[in-house]
Amino acid sequence: MAILERLSEMQNAHGKNRLVMILDGMGVAVMNKLLDKNGFFARHMADVESAIIPATTVAATTAYQTGKMPWETGFIGWAQYYSETDEVIEVFKNTNLYTGEVSKMPHHTRTLPCKTVVEEMNDNGHRAYEIMPGFIPGGFDTFEQWLTRIVELCNTESDAYIYAYWTEPDSCLHELGADAPAVKTLLRDMERKIESALKQIRNKTDVLITADHGHTDIESLFIDDFPELLECLVHPLSLESRCVSMFIKPERIAEFPDIFNKHFGKWFKLVTKSEFETRYLHAEKPVRFIGDFVALATDKYDLKQRPDTIVLKSHHAGITPAELEIPVIKITI
Repeated sequence: MAILERLSEMQNAHGKNRLVMILDGMGVAVMNKLLDKNGFFARHMADVESAIIPATTVAATTAYQTGKMPWETGFIGWAQYYSETDEVIEVFKNTNLYTGEVSKMPHHTRTLPCKTVVEEMNDNGHRAYEIMPGFIPGGFDTFEQWLTRIVELCNTESDAYIYAYWTEPDSCLHELGADAPAVKTLLRDMERKIESALKQIRNKTDVLITADHGHTDIESLFIDDFPELLECLVHPLSLESRCVSMFIKPERIAEFPDIFNKHFGKWFKLVTKSEFETRYLHAEKPVRFIGDFVALATDKYDLKQRPDTIVLKSHHAGITPAELEIPVIKITI
């Protein structure tokens, strides 16, 4: 069962509370590496699902919130190319990926192109809530505050849908990598606090804990170091560094696959715009943000372009199992 179908089941069930908790970046590989095999999450692991592709927060959490696929919302990846201003824009921040400047025109930012599931449910007379981190208006600054609000709602409501998203362990993984002791400590602490919080819920509640994507430790490559490839680009690299959208000069399209695969074929799967849209996005129409080719990471490397020189220890959006496999953790209270 696809992850959106599981969320839809939670949304449409009634007679008890339905709590969906999204822990950013907590893929199955991360859990297996960092958590006790007999811990709370492992004991309640019901299944493994595939993440939405691209396996990244912009695509997945927007899909979770709206019930629509990325091709429908236009929220595909972290940094998308907009022809209106000839910029690669970080979708959630509305800033130019390569200059850091705020875009000349508003693009997506955090304004969704349609109502969220929670908004639609409330409009139709049901009870529904979102519980978010502090960067969202009305969100919570600490994990403990976030959990307290979850418990409060579950104990005051009896037939509500509650969507709760938290930014970790993703942020810590990006910065430190999965081998860092601090990441293991963080995730085990989150597991312990969630178990404790759920024990405080008195009303009947079905709980689903999952993630938006997994993670894998990486090393960075820069296309600038390969002039033969760089000169083929008509726009800078966009989308994700492990799901790389490339707009190619028309006169170089025919030869580009051979040039790319000569340098990167061992580490990336190169697909055409059409193949990516149909096979990976399951799109029913062309998607404006997808270039002529997309490079999907199959190994430990990501592909960047200067001056975007932020190097991460761990990342996602590729098509390895570590990035795609997400948990289905179910608890009945």
